[in-house]
Amino acid sequence: MPDFKGLENFNLILFFIVPGIVIVSARSRFITGRMPSLTENVLGFFVLSLIYYSLTVLFIEQALSVREPWIAKAIIWIMLILCGPALFGIFLGVSSQKEWFSWIPQKCNVTTIHVIPTAWDWRFSKVPRGGQFVMVTLTNDEKVAGFFGSNSFASSDSGERDLYIEEEYIVSKADIWEPRADKVGILVAAKEIKYIEFWEPKVEENAHD
Repeated sequence: MPDFKGLENFNLILFFIVPGIVIVSARSRFITGRMPSLTENVLGFFVLSLIYYSLTVLFIEQALSVREPWIAKAIIWIMLILCGPALFGIFLGVSSQKEWFSWIPQKCNVTTIHVIPTAWDWRFSKVPRGGQFVMVTLTNDEKVAGFFGSNSFASSDSGERDLYIEEEYIVSKADIWEPRADKVGILVAAKEIKYIEFWEPKVEENAHD
């Protein structure tokens, strides 16, 4: 494993670490969970960079052949080191979220470890783009219901699973969901959450835009 310490090894960091960091960063936009720090996963970034280069080896050969003009050379290497890894990371993130390749181990009757680390992360990554209704049962058995949409947030920090619901609803005994007179968001602390239910209950017509 190369020694990446020191300014004299800037080229090694640029070519063998930066692409891996960009890949993981782009992938993390689609997969919840804490992004590993540089010191924790430098080997992982290095391996990802090598995988990326193995898939783009033909482009690298052409990039090395460009000498002049310097602006064209700079653009090519920016595309190769930053833009290419970003697109690769987006592909990995989307494919993991959509589970595009999960059928391969299923066909082989093989059980694999899921790429998303926790059920919390997995379930909130499955919330539809248009949002979903949730009901949180608190530790004191009181319930908080609301609409979990694009302005809501579920923490991806494993140490603090707090939850922000952008619009609180009132649920009647007949299971009719009605928005509060004033649109009110609610923050639920992790220690207060007992369990969460996800479904699409009966909502009065025009109750929610």
